[in-house]
Amino acid sequence: MALRWGIVGVAGIGTAHAQALKDMEGVELYAACDVVPEALERFCAEFNIPHRFTDYGEFLRSEVEVVSICTPHFLHAEQAIAALEAGKHVLCEKPMAISVSEADGMIAAAKRAKVKAGVVFQHRMDPPVRTIKQLLPELGELIRGLYQGHHFRTQAYYEQGRWRGTWWGEGGGVLINQAIHDLDTLAYLLGLPHRVTARIANFAHDNVEVEDMATAIWEWKGGAHFVVHISSIAFAIPSRLEITGSKATVILEGGVVRLGRYEPALLQYLRESDEAWGRPKVEWSEVPVNKEVPRGHSAAICAFAQAVLTDSEPPVPFEEGIKSLELMNAFVLSHFSGGPVSLPVDRAAYDALLNELRQGKKRLR
Repeated sequence: MALRWGIVGVAGIGTAHAQALKDMEGVELYAACDVVPEALERFCAEFNIPHRFTDYGEFLRSEVEVVSICTPHFLHAEQAIAALEAGKHVLCEKPMAISVSEADGMIAAAKRAKVKAGVVFQHRMDPPVRTIKQLLPELGELIRGLYQGHHFRTQAYYEQGRWRGTWWGEGGGVLINQAIHDLDTLAYLLGLPHRVTARIANFAHDNVEVEDMATAIWEWKGGAHFVVHISSIAFAIPSRLEITGSKATVILEGGVVRLGRYEPALLQYLRESDEAWGRPKVEWSEVPVNKEVPRGHSAAICAFAQAVLTDSEPPVPFEEGIKSLELMNAFVLSHFSGGPVSLPVDRAAYDALLNELRQGKKRLR
């Protein structure tokens, strides 16, 4: 019998979930839920979905077995927890939630329910990211790195929905929406740092209250530094990732992965060379990237479906999905506290700050 799948939130990303699943063997698009009846009717007609609901409680009381959460950010935690408590498997769109405390509640609910629970972070599947993940053992001890990512958005983008560009609805700006993928990829490759020191700003988007630019230094207990710069202002600037280890440096730019191997190892040469102006040898090469592997949004959704069908671990379980939120919350908390923030983020401190931001007691402008 096919897995009965339901989608809550039919606009935008909900369509992507339906497109990914409509022809998948072992999956039936069984139900959809949305508060806009006209949009719901069109969606169900397009994808031949037999059961439609405008009430989420009724949707959960149906025979649906898996729920895709495709609603605005502020609904993710509440709807996911309700689905889990109803015994449904849950695939949540990014971000997992708005705050780490909300995400904690989702993780706890999933453990109690003993079902599959995952987040859509498809960029872990990108061929260059897979390649770098495989190269990490060759880098040696982490020393330093940097990432810059730019996600240009107009002011008109934020006018598509009342919840966008707000602390109450979106929970932030570029960090929690577009760059949450970047933060997830970095956490996937590097793990979480020990400490985050950050500054955020609303530089150009006059019609929103959230950040459109962010810069941070991440520190590890071993002393490694990593610099991250994110914006939704800059355009025509390539995203770039550098990771330097004691044995090699890897660089990703424009989909091209380059590896520079040190001979001898960087720290060994630094400590043992008797040349005042000496430099270690480095051999650069372009690393082949396998572009034939499954990738993209549809592949990530289908991978979760396969995990449910085969009773295996989801590709990005909730315990992984929270990591990008730890980083995002740390950016914001560090900025408004004026100093470094240790991870895991202080839940009570962030919840108190978010409440002040939502009430307008603290502002970026």
